[in-house]
Amino acid sequence: MKLSFADFPLDYFPEVAENLPERLRLIRECGFRCIDFNVTMRFLGGDYAQKAAELGRELRSLGMSAGQAHAPIVNPFDEKSGDYMGVYTRVLEFCALAGIPQVVIHAGAQKGNTREEYFETNAAFYRSLIPAAEKTGVRVLVENIGHAADDNYLLFGEDICEMLRRIDHPLFAACWDTGHGNLNRQDLYKTVLALGKDLAALHVHDNCAYFEPSHRHHRIDMHTTPFATQYASVNYDALLQGLIDIGYKGTFNFEVLTMTRAIRPDFVRGGEIVRTLEQPPLSLWVKANSLLFETGKYMLDAYGLWEEQ
Repeated sequence: MKLSFADFPLDYFPEVAENLPERLRLIRECGFRCIDFNVTMRFLGGDYAQKAAELGRELRSLGMSAGQAHAPIVNPFDEKSGDYMGVYTRVLEFCALAGIPQVVIHAGAQKGNTREEYFETNAAFYRSLIPAAEKTGVRVLVENIGHAADDNYLLFGEDICEMLRRIDHPLFAACWDTGHGNLNRQDLYKTVLALGKDLAALHVHDNCAYFEPSHRHHRIDMHTTPFATQYASVNYDALLQGLIDIGYKGTFNFEVLTMTRAIRPDFVRGGEIVRTLEQPPLSLWVKANSLLFETGKYMLDAYGLWEEQ
């Protein structure tokens, strides 16, 4: 199994956010040859076909590939979303031109929707993407999102399987996000088995799950690296054994936010906000994510899954 890295953390570094060749070079320097490419809106305006071709060329020149991508998050049920169909059609065309075989497109929610309403409206939304998916040949991935306290209902592996049954098309599959699942205290092994052949991609990251305030304070979607803290609780033995048992064919894709801009209250001194340590330098980012690569290699090798990059 090949290791992969979601490139979106580099959006936090202004010096490389718009510099595609340098972004890819830095990821390659960390050891990764596969990426999950974040198709932001800046890649979809103007001559997006030219930008997609540039991405394909840069990847090939570095001996890299993009096994999957992530579309902009545009809620199709929000009045402010505008031409969401145009956005997603361009996303699928962009991926096809760049040589990316599949892309995550999030479901949307309407405030107060019931579970049945959520599935009915989102299945119709996904089915509306079928013509563009068939034209481009790019597979659409449905990702688990949501928490019991909000209006999303793709919480469990069975939920994604139900959505895929309602869509009923071979160009739709599942992406399992380990961090999102952990917030809902999933049995990860059973989840992977439930997804089975429909599981085509992963977002691997960790968090401290969800605890009631009486136990510990609330946890968040941390997107932290495995083994970063003793309180992080994604069970990677369960994940990797499950992937073996279903014959998973995708990459082991990290979606982590390591050594990026800190989110903290402002410190004001002399009437000015002090941000000296708000964001570490790229040199530290490379060291941290080189360790992430070695961590992934250790995890895969422990289960006999390591594949030379």
